[in-house]
Formats: sequence, C-alpha cells, structure tokens
Amino acid sequence: MTDPVHRTDVAVVGAGVVGTAVFHELASRGARVTLVERDRAGLGTTAWSGAIVRCHHDDPVLSDRAAAGWRYFRDFAEHTGEPAAFHTSGFLYLPAPDRAAGARAEAARLGAQSPVTWLEAEEVTKHFGHLLAGPAGRGAVWEPESGWLDPAEVTHGFLRAGRRRGGTVLEGVAVHSLMRAGDGRITGVRTSAGAVRADRVVLATGAATAHLLTSWGLAHDLWAQAVQVELFQPEAPVSGQPAYTDDEFDINGRPDPDSGGVYVGHPTYHRLPPPPGREQMDAAQSRLAAAAGARRWAWLPGSRHLGGLRAAECWAPGGRARVTAHPDAPALLLATGFNGGGFKMAPWAAAEIARLAGLA
Repeated sequence: MTDPVHRTDVAVVGAGVVGTAVFHELASRGARVTLVERDRAGLGTTAWSGAIVRCHHDDPVLSDRAAAGWRYFRDFAEHTGEPAAFHTSGFLYLPAPDRAAGARAEAARLGAQSPVTWLEAEEVTKHFGHLLAGPAGRGAVWEPESGWLDPAEVTHGFLRAGRRRGGTVLEGVAVHSLMRAGDGRITGVRTSAGAVRADRVVLATGAATAHLLTSWGLAHDLWAQAVQVELFQPEAPVSGQPAYTDDEFDINGRPDPDSGGVYVGHPTYHRLPPPPGREQMDAAQSRLAAAAGARRWAWLPGSRHLGGLRAAECWAPGGRARVTAHPDAPALLLATGFNGGGFKMAPWAAAEIARLAGLA
C-alpha cells in the first residue's frame, strides 16, 4: 500500500473557480485543506467562463445564492486579500413573454436588498433602444451594478489566499480513485503522486464529475454538456452594451472590451460522451447563435465573427446544482452541476461546503 503523501482534514479535487473558492473558504475557517488538480489551476471549464456576476433568476433560491456571490465578488479583496477587478457593465435580463410577470415579481423581491429593478418596455427602449433589433417585449430586469470579472484572476486569487491560510496545493496530480476503510468509509483519494488521506473529499471537477462518479461506482444524475459562445465585433463601436440573458431568443453574453466585441451564447443541448475532452468550435452552432442574436441585437448583422469559446460543463436536473453530500458516501461532498452558471455561485457553494463539513 502506498504511504500517504499528505494527511489533511479535507481533500478538494479540482482547482477551477468553485474548487479554489472551497479551498480558500475551508482554509480560512482553520481546516487543513489539500487541493488536488490534474493540470494547473483554472485551466478547465473556468478558463472558458464569461464570469458574469448578477443576481436575478426565476427561482428565488438561485437568486439568493447568486446575490450572495454578487456581494462577495464586489468586495473580493476584502474577503481574500487579493485584487480582482469587478467590471461593472450592468446586466439586463429579457424574459420570455410568459415569464415576464414572474420576473417582475422576483425583481421587486430582490430589489429590497440588492440593486435590482424592473424596467417597463418603454424604459427598456429609452435606455437600450439603440442596441435593440425590435420591440422590448414586456419589460426587463435591470441590474446596474452587476458585471463580470476575469476568471483567471479570481481563481488564482482564491489559490493564493488559501495558501496564505495554510492550505496545500498539488498541481499536475491526477486523482485515480477514492480510498476506503474496511467498513466502506471514504478515507481520502489515491493520486498519481500517492495517497492523500482525508476525513472528507470535495469533488469540484466540473464536466469530469459524471465520468468520475460512474467510474467509481457511485450513482448520480449528472452529465457533461457542450457550451459555446461566439464573439462578434460590430461594424461600428456600440455604447452601453450590458451583460445579458435573453430568454425570449435564448441568448446570453457580455461585452469584451479587449476586442471591442460582444459575446453571444446560444444553447447547444449537446450531451457529451464520457469522458469529456477539449471541445472544438462547431460552425453550425455559430450560425444558430448568429441568427438568434440578430433577432435581439441591431448591431449583430454585419458584425465580424471573431471565433469564440466552446467547453464542456457539468449539468444537473432542476437547475439548483449539486452542492451536497453524496447519499451513498456521506464523506464525499459534491460541488458541481451548475448548468453553465457556476462562476457567480462559487462563494455560496464554498460557504455551503463549509457548513456540510461542520466548519460553519
């Protein structure tokens, strides 16, 4: 039997934004934490993230989780001692017509504690009519103080902060299997560098999670799904373009100041066979996104297509992610299944894992 290379309270597997947020949170609460990453931190799904941080969701549970993330990221340096610029672009949510009443009600609820407001259709036209390709529908949710961050800056900020608080990071180390005691209890993980003994294991492995659980014989309801986002550069500069989600035409994105362009994402609905690998851009998907985006944004026809990003994400039914103990292995904590929206949820997920680990 391989001698353990580390003895720790919690082994966190996966060093994307969620895994590093968990790493920092547990270390800051006094736990001995070892973070294990098969590559380098932030090179998985997080590297392709738009890193949009906003509050509103149709589901109030998700709104509250996201609002906690928004507050945290607005004061990232205060929480971590590390810099991470918050780019305030504003966030506009355009609901499908049959969801407008619910969106209005949820905006009113959120507005009591966060800068979230409902704009009637004429107000949307007043503020954003120069961007729109057609009528503003039945209104929109507006978050003037929301925006986005650099996912690499945030991930490495969490990493440095967790190390300062005593955490250990193992990069270039792959996890092969769980370790178990004779009675079946999880006692750590076996890695390419030996054994890491731990009282609890946190799986924050993004799109790889479903494959890992299956290979370890553990039941789950997760899958990997492709996410693709296009980058379009308008013919002439556009002012006031916010980050956005549009549920009428199924698009989402944000401005990209570096290129002078705007990201436009459109659902792929494409489940990936296990194990997921590096995804290549799909030209047919690019055309679908362009067509959907042109229905909302007046600047999109005639724009230059500057490529885009395509990655695998971990999906779960119901939309509320899987941040919980595995029902068949209580010492295995999951932090995954965010359906493409994990960045803004990372601070909430980290606090919830701390609670599940008995550290809250």
